[in-house]
Amino acid sequence: MVQTKRVLAIYTGGTFGMLKNEKGVLVPQKDIEKVIRRLPQLHDNEYWTQSLSKSDKKEYLAIPDGKDTDLKVLYKIYEYEELKDSSDFTTDDWLRMARDIKKFYHDYDGFVVLHGTDTTAYGASVLSFMLESVGKTVVLTGAQVPIFQPRSDGLNNFLCSILIAATQHIPEVTVFFGCKLFRGTRVKKVSNTRIYAFDSPNYPPLLEAKVSLEVDPKMLIHPPGSVPDECRLHDKLSTKVYVLKVAPTITPELIRAVLKGMDGVVLETYGNGNIPIKRKEIYKEIERAVKNNVLVVNVTQCINGTVLGKPFYETGLLLLECGVVPAFDMTAEAALAKLSYVLTKTELSYAQKVEVQT
Repeated sequence: MVQTKRVLAIYTGGTFGMLKNEKGVLVPQKDIEKVIRRLPQLHDNEYWTQSLSKSDKKEYLAIPDGKDTDLKVLYKIYEYEELKDSSDFTTDDWLRMARDIKKFYHDYDGFVVLHGTDTTAYGASVLSFMLESVGKTVVLTGAQVPIFQPRSDGLNNFLCSILIAATQHIPEVTVFFGCKLFRGTRVKKVSNTRIYAFDSPNYPPLLEAKVSLEVDPKMLIHPPGSVPDECRLHDKLSTKVYVLKVAPTITPELIRAVLKGMDGVVLETYGNGNIPIKRKEIYKEIERAVKNNVLVVNVTQCINGTVLGKPFYETGLLLLECGVVPAFDMTAEAALAKLSYVLTKTELSYAQKVEVQT
């Protein structure tokens, strides 16, 4: 008897399942499963008719047989009642996704989240921290061109994601897009026009989909068998966090307004972590916030690069000396997600939160 693997695909919205409305703009469509069942690359209807249609697995779809695995991969689509453009996603949406993975954890061998691309880097980072321990593969994916259109990239993105979730033991949150699988806390959206919309500037991809699915074992955090098959969820996120980008026109009034009422701020600085230090009033606003236990994290505006614990320039050193935390090679999205996560660790003191954030 052929061994089967089961995957849960959580459909949250995004370009993947969008159609144009009467105004000619794209909006998410319901009942995406009906469309997918008609696509032979995503559903083996003959197998379903013969083996599943009259069984308790009739709600599943089946991936057609191929060279990537000898297993039969079955998957179920769990469509949210309210589908969103990812620009509308908030922490509540990611909390729901994480809780659903926890809820259905023991019913499936892996998980795929169909997520809008605009906030995928945020969602993947948040889920990576919330799912403190996960023994199964979790893949976020989506599309630049909707699945309803003939040139959609969503078909291959979704197919590869389902296969990876079913057949590859990569126990963490990841993002598959184009032909590469990235670590969830390392990914950035780098283009809104190219099919290869995502990249991982400071870390190589975990897997590349060539003529076969090729995992780079050196890039994996957890060797096979080293992680227990459990899901430990931290289901709290702070919303009193924000990203403030340094620009030549920045003012102390703007910094003060952003920092007011915040528990944490990601400061996107120039180059190696620099701010306009000649303008002392800007520095003093940041210093005052840190003294009031606002956790400020210093991340570079550069797509590729680091903010080190030993700065190269005086401007970066002064920030470090006043208690701003260097993000090293984290993305702004990951730094914000980690802040949102760490700040809800009520058992930690401010000093401990600073230490965890580094």
